Amino acid sequence: MSLIELKNVSKVYENGGVVTKALTGVDLKIEKGEFVALMGPSGSGKSTLMHILGFLDRLSSGEYFFEDKDVSKFDDDKLAHFRRDQVGFIFQFFNLLADCTVLENVALPLIYAEVAHSERIRRAKEAIEAVGLTPRTDYLANRLSGGERQRVAIARAIVNEPTVIFADEPTGNLDTKTGIMILKFLQDLNKEGHTVIMVTHEQEAAEFSGRIVRLRDGQIISDEKNGHVRREDFSK
Repeated sequence: MSLIELKNVSKVYENGGVVTKALTGVDLKIEKGEFVALMGPSGSGKSTLMHILGFLDRLSSGEYFFEDKDVSKFDDDKLAHFRRDQVGFIFQFFNLLADCTVLENVALPLIYAEVAHSERIRRAKEAIEAVGLTPRTDYLANRLSGGERQRVAIARAIVNEPTVIFADEPTGNLDTKTGIMILKFLQDLNKEGHTVIMVTHEQEAAEFSGRIVRLRDGQIISDEKNGHVRREDFSK
């Protein structure tokens, strides 16, 4: 059983009578513990695919199985609960609450999950420690650097112990050195057993993954294992 399986998935958007085919006949399997990069130019369908995989959008036709459950048949409430419990998201522009502390931002998903206050503080502090930001726990998000904000976003993504971590252009708003550090964090999370699915248009970023899926015009044009995974050693 694959963690994720898409069968003949298509996505069509309609706006003012204009029909746009974002995905057409996509078949994809992702196993638990993989680090997969979804690549393609603007308009290729990679972000649409991630939104469907992460339960942020619905497919127009086809089937989507997550841990052998046909999630395409879930109603909105069940899908929202599934999204809350199963996935964590990391976005290009961080999506932090600027006037809240690091601790408050990281604990936010646990509030939605109705986790008891003492437990969510404990888990949030553990996640903050995991990304090396304990000294910034009580800082407001708007006082942090871009790299620190993305590390807060990673802590927030892992605090609910998700099955899958989705990263949407996680280095797109960072300088090269900081971006590499974030990619190394994603590699480390993958080594710890997290499944990571990353959308990127940057070949250098994709090289940190173990598998590269390329899209063009809403279709998968290649799907290959990365035999030369890039790694960085920051201890030197």
